[in-house]
Amino acid sequence: MKQSASTTEIVEKSYSVPNLERALAIIELLQVCPKGLSLTELQTRLGFPKSSIFRITQTLVDCKYLTKSDQPSLFALSKKFLHIGLSTLSEPSIIEKCLPLMRLLRDDLKETILVGALVEGKGVLLEQVLGTHPFTFMLKVGQRFNLHPSAPGKAILAFLPKSEREIIINNLSFEKFNDRTFTNKNDFKVELEKVRSCGYGIDFAEELEGVHCVGAPIFNQYGYPISAIWVTAPSARLPFEKFDEVGITIREICLNISRQFGYNE
Repeated sequence: MKQSASTTEIVEKSYSVPNLERALAIIELLQVCPKGLSLTELQTRLGFPKSSIFRITQTLVDCKYLTKSDQPSLFALSKKFLHIGLSTLSEPSIIEKCLPLMRLLRDDLKETILVGALVEGKGVLLEQVLGTHPFTFMLKVGQRFNLHPSAPGKAILAFLPKSEREIIINNLSFEKFNDRTFTNKNDFKVELEKVRSCGYGIDFAEELEGVHCVGAPIFNQYGYPISAIWVTAPSARLPFEKFDEVGITIREICLNISRQFGYNE
C-alpha cells in the first residue's frame, strides 16, 4: 500500500539524529563567526541545552573539527574543514599542480607566491611558497582575503560567468581601507574589465599600506576560473612600474597550469 506524503515525512523524521542536527547547526553558526564563540554564546544563539552543546563541541574538538582557545574559551572551526572542502572541488589536484611552478616563480621573483580560490563567494588562501628575502610575507593557510582590494580576488572575479560575478559583487561590502580602495561597485566593474583585457589583477596597496600584489587566474577545461596565483611583496621591491612585467610572467605560469586541466585558450 502506498504511503501518504505525511506518513512518509513522519517515517523519515523518525530516522533523524537530533545531536547530529545540533552539531551541524553549531558548525554552520561558527562558519559565520570566524573569531569563535563561547559555550554561552552558542547556547544563547541556538537555544540548545548547554550540556548538549558542551558534549558536542568537546567531541568536535577531540576529532579536530573545532579548535578551542584557552583565554577566553572560544570555539572555532579548524582547518580540517578546508581540506574537506578542497576534496569536494571539481579540481582536487590544484595545489599539487601549482606547487612546482610556484616554486620556480618564487625562485625567479624571490618573493612569496600564493594560491587561493573562491569558496562560497569568499577568497581563501590554499597554499604558499615563502620568499627568499630576509623579510618576506607569510599568511595562514585557510585565511580568508577580501575580494575587492586583492589581486587574486579581481583575477578570479573578472573571469567568472557574468551572472555569478554579479551576485558576488552585489554582496560585497566594499570596505574602505585607504584612498586607493575601490568603494564603488561601478568603478570596481570597470577595473575588472581591465583585468579581463590584460589577464591579471593588481593590488596597488589598496588594503595594506606598502604592500603590492599581482595575480592571475587558473582555468579548468571549461574556461572557468578555479583559483589564482599571486605574488605579494613590499612596494619598494614590487613597484608599480614592474606590474606589467610580473603580471605577464604570472599569467603565463597560470596558463601553463590551466592547460594541465584541459584548458585551451
